[in-house]
Amino acid sequence: MQNEQPITHAVILLHGLCGSALEMGSIPKALRKNGCAVIELVIPDYSAGHVDASITPNWEDWCAFVESEISRLKVNFKTVSICGLSMGATLALAVASRSNELIAIVALSPVLRYDGWSIPWYQHLMKLPFLLGYKNWSHKESDPFGIKNFDMRRRVANALKKDGVAAVGAAAIPARQLHAAQKMMGYVRNSLKQVKTNILVIHAIDDETASPKNPELILEHVSSEMRKIIWLGDCYHIITVDNEREIVTNETVHFLKKNIEMHINDMSYRDLQNKSPLKDRRG
Repeated sequence: MQNEQPITHAVILLHGLCGSALEMGSIPKALRKNGCAVIELVIPDYSAGHVDASITPNWEDWCAFVESEISRLKVNFKTVSICGLSMGATLALAVASRSNELIAIVALSPVLRYDGWSIPWYQHLMKLPFLLGYKNWSHKESDPFGIKNFDMRRRVANALKKDGVAAVGAAAIPARQLHAAQKMMGYVRNSLKQVKTNILVIHAIDDETASPKNPELILEHVSSEMRKIIWLGDCYHIITVDNEREIVTNETVHFLKKNIEMHINDMSYRDLQNKSPLKDRRG
């Protein structure tokens, strides 16, 4: 039997704030099918089941955790990429602004501001109770739960009621995690020019959590050589499990494969140049 080719490309998946790997839909399976190692991170004080609501996290610790994983993966894999959803996409941008080790980022429904159509006008005032010392409260997820598909929305509502977590994330997000996420969003808004990694953004026009201004700001200010955006017209925020989830999965895999191939070709060219027996005969 012929030996299988070793897997040399790793993709880190970053779910949303207080969410789980369930949010990523069919993306993990599709990436594995296409020869990538899939790393589904569980981040302290960020991932569902690993959050202490009595402790205010530091968003830089989230970044450091991902950066440490990148360093570990670089030992065994030729390339590392990140695919993040919602606040996971924002976290991916934060990491990319501080690291040159990634070859690609896929940012799904990135959030730089909570400014979608379902966000109340007084949202920005909700930080005041926290700053005044009232920190033991949580934001409860509510209909439409980031999903336009009615049947899926109903299943999600039942799962949240039963288990406290579903494909859209957790039933509630503690104030302390929200505060840390707000600080991270502010950092990313001011650091987009530091992002040089090739990037694909996929965003729903009707995203109820983050308006189209979010991806537009990203594409305008990042320094990435390759910048691409795909707009969806039949989804809300959690595009990985909504009506156009197949498009999201296919475009994600295609973009990452393209960047892997580009990296391989570039490395092969450099290797050929270094091994060339031709000498410079000028002079």
